[in-house]
This record gives sequence, C-alpha cells and structure tokens, in this order.
Amino acid sequence: MELVTRFRTVYYGWWVLIGMSLIYGATNGILINTLPLIYPDLMAEFGWNQEEVTRPAFFFLIIGALTSPLAGYCFDRWSPRYLIFFGVLGISLGLGLFPLVSELWHLVSIYILFAVSLSFGGLVASMVVVTRWFNYYRGVAVGILLMSSSIGGAIFPLVISSALSGDGWRAAVTILAIMGAIMMIAPILTVVRDRPEQLGLKVDGRDFTPAKTDEPHGIPTGPTLNQAIRTVDFYLLAFVTAVLWFTIIGTTQHQANYLRDDIGIDPTSVAQIFSVFFTASLIGKFVFGFLSDRFDRHIIMLVAVGNLVIGLTLLRLSAEGGLSIAFLYAAVNGLGFAGVFTMIQILIADHYGGLSYGKILGLFAMIDTMGGGLGTQVLGRMRVALDSYNPAIYLMIGLCLACMVIILYLRRRYLATHQPDH
Repeated sequence: MELVTRFRTVYYGWWVLIGMSLIYGATNGILINTLPLIYPDLMAEFGWNQEEVTRPAFFFLIIGALTSPLAGYCFDRWSPRYLIFFGVLGISLGLGLFPLVSELWHLVSIYILFAVSLSFGGLVASMVVVTRWFNYYRGVAVGILLMSSSIGGAIFPLVISSALSGDGWRAAVTILAIMGAIMMIAPILTVVRDRPEQLGLKVDGRDFTPAKTDEPHGIPTGPTLNQAIRTVDFYLLAFVTAVLWFTIIGTTQHQANYLRDDIGIDPTSVAQIFSVFFTASLIGKFVFGFLSDRFDRHIIMLVAVGNLVIGLTLLRLSAEGGLSIAFLYAAVNGLGFAGVFTMIQILIADHYGGLSYGKILGLFAMIDTMGGGLGTQVLGRMRVALDSYNPAIYLMIGLCLACMVIILYLRRRYLATHQPDH
C-alpha cells in the first residue's frame, strides 16, 4: 500500500520521461548508434565500398531532414503521442525487413522508411513531449532523455556482438528488431501522454510560473518562426549545430570502418570500443544536462566542443597508438559527443521554446540532419578518394575549432540582449 501511495505522489512527468527514454533509446540506439557496426559485414558479403555501404545512411539523414519540418508542424497541431505511435511502427517494420536485404537498393529503401518514421518517432518528438512536461528541471530531464540513446548504444552492440561473430549480421538485426519493437511500442501504449494538463497537473509538478508564459499552458512564449528567422543569432546557431552534426554523425557512421579497416582492430574489440564510447556519452549527457541548469550554457557548450576536438585528435593518434589509444578515444570523444548533443537541444529549447517550438525545432532538425547526412557522405567519399580517413579527421577538427569561435561570439551577443539565467 505504501508503495502504491509513493507511486501516486511521484510527478507523472517522470514516468513520461521514462517512457520517452525507452523509445528514444531504441530508435537512436539502434538506427544511428548500432547498425553502423554491421557495415563491415555488409561490405564483406556484398562487395560494397565505404561510400556505398554508408549511402543508405546518407539518404536516411537527408530524407529525415526534409520531413522534420513537416513533423514539427504536425506536433504543434496534433497529438504527439499518436504521431509517435505511427513513427515507431514504421521503424519496427523497417527492422523486420532488414535481414531480407540482398541488394543496395533494398537497404536504401529501408533507410528511407526509417527516415520518415524517425521524423515522427525520434528526437523532435521526444523533445516536444519532454519540454511540455519540464521547465525548471529541463536540463536534467533532457540530459536523462538523451542518455537513453547512449544506453542503447552501449548495450545493443554487446547484445549483438556474439551473433555477429557466430550467426551473422542477419541474426543480429533480427535480435535488434525484436528488442526494438518491445521498447518502442509498449511505452507509447501505456505511460506516454502529451502534456500535464491532460491529467490535471502543472509543468514540473509544482506551482512554478516561468517569466514569460502563454496563458493556456504555462509554456514560455518565445519567438514565432517568422521572428526567429529574421535574426542573425538563428543562422549562427544553425550553422554551429549543422557543423557539429556533420562531425558527430559522420564519426559514428564511420568509426567502425576506420577502426576495423584502417587500423585493423578485431570485430570483438570494436564492439567493446563502441560500448565504451556510448557508456561515456551516457555519463556525459547527464553531467552536461546537470551543469546546464547551473552555469552559463554557452560556456558549457564550449567545453563540450573542446572535448570533441580532443577526442578526434585521439582518434587520429589511435592509428599509431593501437588499442589503448582507441579505448581512450572512445571515452573522451563519447563525453564530447554527449555534451554537444545535449547542449544543442537545450540551447534551442531555451531560445525558441513556446507555441512555435515544434516548427522551429523541426527546422533546426532539418538543418542538423542535413549536416549529419553531408558528414556521412563526405567522409565516405574522402575515404574512397584518398584511401584514408585521416584527412576527414583533420577536417572535422578544423570545423569544431571554428564552431568554438562562433559560440564565443554568440554568447557575447546573447548576453548583450538577455538577462542571463545562469
């Protein structure tokens, strides 16, 4: 009885957060963080090169980018819960079809299905729901949400590593399909709800009113989409986030090929490196989310990008330093990946949260995902043309350094027009 009483007194938003975290952990943990692990096996079986094997991921990112604004518009107008259900069904179908692949166009078609489905069941959806339930605790809540993709990225490679070594990639993907369907569909049918007002609750579960709110829901008003796109800050922030997505998505899509083909690390060790990478990002997402609730968020973003630079440098050095440096890269770059990923979402929510948040977030998602798609394709083409990933690593380091300069400029502009919250 006491346990039931405690269950009822816990703010329901935390249960919604758990549900959305399970969904996001499956969608991103599988599609983005784990499927690249099988690329070398696809190359070995079908004779595809590095550009060809990542071509479906390029279409996945570009199609996803183009459909994200539509998804954001839909989230502002209709129930996110129903739209998410549509999205996770599509992802489950794509995973179920994956083991049947025998031609490159088969894989491209499945990734296009993934792209459209993820627009409605992925990051944009998760952020819309979580920001409706949390304001005061937003940094921690977003950090916990984003941790889930790292949990998936840490666990799923280990789950399928024995299948990859023994039964092959088809058995591995079948395991992912079954686990993913359970993790994605069950929460949306049970605990997830659109907003606290549906249950007679307030945001954060407390009598807290933000400085700027709209009357119906207590959500920060923020600028409209038309107002946002007329400011220099919007384009500076869009450039930074696109470049950083170019780097982090490009890295995650190609690191298995680099570690196995360029350095010669065995598949079991690569799976362990993946696990360390996403375990570090799991820790980093909570830490950076926690810090963002207490300190200047632009500075925390700067620290995250600096961490990414160090991690990429270690990735380059792992070619000479061997397995130990590769594991160190996984730990350091995992933290940088986590910090960048988390702070991008928090900064966008802070600047543009409100009644037009879905539309603006969808536009940012389009820009960022196109950046990630470009990173995936550029890194693959550079590897094929130059017979090495090293020039691509140098390119990403340079882009990150440029972003650090822009972030400092953005911070100065922001402090000139806003009363800092941290």
